[in-house]
Amino acid sequence: MRKLIFIAMLLTAGLLLAASANAGRTSAAGATKLIVAMRDPGCHWFYLGGGSGHRQYAKTAVRTGAVKLVNLDENTLIVKGPGGVKHDKVGASLTLKAKGVYKITMVKQAPDDNHLKLTIK
Repeated sequence: MRKLIFIAMLLTAGLLLAASANAGRTSAAGATKLIVAMRDPGCHWFYLGGGSGHRQYAKTAVRTGAVKLVNLDENTLIVKGPGGVKHDKVGASLTLKAKGVYKITMVKQAPDDNHLKLTIK
């Protein structure tokens, strides 16, 4: 079990590094990329950037315009917002265009895990 958790953490770290290299605007969709990443304590966070040793994470984020939500967490995310309820599988992305507040949790989430909040203006 420990080996499995360790391997999952290594894979997540690798995906984070690869995704941070592509952070910012995506040219195809014109949406701002926002990464949801695994990090203790609290399980999932918005990854805001920063290099090795200076990474920045937050439980809330405010963006203007469309947002491409990238799930690098350990399970499917449940995204509740103005467009209804959507699911974002691990490694997948979900483009959110409607203005408003989105509440983001994880499937089978523990009660003490973070509840993320994304506001699109």
